[in-house]
Amino acid sequence: MVMLAAFTQLVFTEPASAAGRARSTKIAPLTIVEVKDRDGQILSYRHLAAATEVHMRGTKRAPDARVKLKVGSRPGFVELDINRNGVSGLRPAHLLGKDFLTYVLWAVSVDGKASNLGEITFEGDRPVAVNVTTTYQTFWLMVTAEPNYAVVDPSPVVVLYSARGGDTDKGAIPIDRPLFFFTHYSTYESAKTDRLPDIPNQLLQARKAVELTSRTGVLRGAGAAGDESKEEEYTREAMSQATAFLRLAEKAYKNHPGDKEVVQFARTAAQSAENARALASGAVGGLLVREITRELDALRAEVEQLRAGEDPAPVAPQAVLTVTTRDTSSPQTSRAGLAALVRQPALWFAVSGWGVAIVLLFRRRTL
Repeated sequence: MVMLAAFTQLVFTEPASAAGRARSTKIAPLTIVEVKDRDGQILSYRHLAAATEVHMRGTKRAPDARVKLKVGSRPGFVELDINRNGVSGLRPAHLLGKDFLTYVLWAVSVDGKASNLGEITFEGDRPVAVNVTTTYQTFWLMVTAEPNYAVVDPSPVVVLYSARGGDTDKGAIPIDRPLFFFTHYSTYESAKTDRLPDIPNQLLQARKAVELTSRTGVLRGAGAAGDESKEEEYTREAMSQATAFLRLAEKAYKNHPGDKEVVQFARTAAQSAENARALASGAVGGLLVREITRELDALRAEVEQLRAGEDPAPVAPQAVLTVTTRDTSSPQTSRAGLAALVRQPALWFAVSGWGVAIVLLFRRRTL
């Protein structure tokens, strides 16, 4: 069973700029997904050893799915080969939810970082052979349903995972660790779609990529002078490029439906849109650290006002951490207690320590 648990539930509201206008992006929470299906296996591949046969088993979402592949260590990387008959039992991805249009193969490190190895494609009902590489030496494999081939983080819809059953005696060492991964992309439409439009799947992926990125608010107005980072500027530029290439793909399809330019422009549109989405949601880059820093600055200003015995002035939230508490005292008592509390040195050391720890944690993930 695949279980989805909140790892870091930092709930950010629509931030506002110094001018009071809503900012362009909304950071997605980081979650952890555990794969607890039976016989899951992580393997550490011996350097330059002979190829190892690896089996992948279907989850409850795809009980008939199977993958058999060869994994071999090479100088500087590990190579994976899935022959033409190595994939079986995969049904169309849109049957798992209308946001899903394809399948992606991932290598997941022992500490939960997933790396996109490539798309599982089909010619008719038959899967195409796959030959890919990864820089990971110790990892497990999974296949997830995805909206497009270029996703940076996996969806929680796991359909296949590496399991015991291959020949690992010579080329790999089993690692006794749980199977899990991190992602910012945990929210997708689960309603099924029985039938897709009769157009190239790559064009559908491009449309979906632009749609999902638009939900982040990346195309909203530019920030106030001096308030927008280069990263935010580049995010909007990537989205603009995505919409431009999508228009080219739509035009090419309208003029010549079978032209190779349809796929060329569509895949480029999906790639640019996914880059913008990853930046806007905090999946890559330093935008998340920037939002946390703004929140810490706002909290410091508010505490300074409390220490001075003033009522905190309303502050337009940059990134608001939502906390629900029960009020059991009068406003006057609460204000007096809070003012007394913030004057204690222990509190300041605790707040400062946690603030620095949070910033360093997320900065490390974005390096």
